Order: sequence, then C-alpha cells, then structure tokens
Amino acid sequence: MKFLRPTHPQILTVQDGKVWLFGVTEHWNAEALGWHVAKRGDRYAAAQAVSMAVRKVFGHISPSAARGVALRHDYGSAFLTGHFHNQIRFWGMTPSYAFVGEPETNGVIERFFRTLKEQIVHGRIYRTIDEVRDAVRDFVARYNAEWLIEKNGLRSPNDTRAAWYQTAIGAAA
Repeated sequence: MKFLRPTHPQILTVQDGKVWLFGVTEHWNAEALGWHVAKRGDRYAAAQAVSMAVRKVFGHISPSAARGVALRHDYGSAFLTGHFHNQIRFWGMTPSYAFVGEPETNGVIERFFRTLKEQIVHGRIYRTIDEVRDAVRDFVARYNAEWLIEKNGLRSPNDTRAAWYQTAIGAAA
C-alpha cells in the first residue's frame, strides 16, 4: 500500500546543543506527513513523527489505524528498538528495512531532508530547539503546498494528493 519513510538529521543550536529532527514522508507523492524535533534522538521521538503522520493520513491514532502500511526505515538505533516496533505494529504497520549502504532505497525522505537542510539549516544559526521547531513547521507547510516535485509532474505534494482524490471520487461516481 503506502510507504512512509522516517529518518533523522541533527541540527545544532546555540542554547540547546544538538537537536534531532525525525520526519516521515509519503513515498508516492513525497508529501511530508509527520515530523518531530527533540533534544534526544530516541525511540520515543521517532514514534512521535510517525504518530503525526498516522493522524494526518488516517484522522486518528488507534489500534490498527494504519493497517496495511509498510514503514520503510533505515537501521538507526531509534528504529530498531522494541518500543518503536511495538508502536508501529500497534498502529497496524509493517517494518520495511532500507538496504544497508544504499540510501536511495530510502530516497524520498533523504531527498526531503536534503532540501530541508539547504533551505533552513545550512548557513543559519538557531538559538533554541523552539526556533528549530518553528522553522521546520513553516518549511513543511511551504514544501507540501508549493514545492514542485518532478515525479509529481512538477506539482506540489498537496496538489498531487488533491488530484488523486479527485480521480478517486470521479471513478467512484
């Protein structure tokens, strides 16, 4: 069905030191579905980003809410813990591992993070974790609404999803 792809870079702040950004993108349209900025890059922070994605796509967080979704992730320690796997299984997801040494198998989120870093990380200084959160929130909204993605026919992720819904409604009528 769907592939949600989490991964995480670190961002340096003046007051809070390194902070972690976890993100989840949709494979088919490159839409940023969930994110979480945390002081610790652990299993709980990773699950928060997935939780946001599940709520956005399915409208709620409950047992089996995301049944049938394959969650592609790398071998980062946050994604290999029992807590993380129990949580995604609770939501009905199946883990799908990216190939070791082949970042292209997790390419949608890797490309998203490359763009995010180019736009809001490189060349900028953040004082606090809250400034990073504000910057990520604004970027994700702009990215989903305005970023033209080649694989989407140079449409934004939001426009691509809207076109898909329109086609699905037309087919059902």
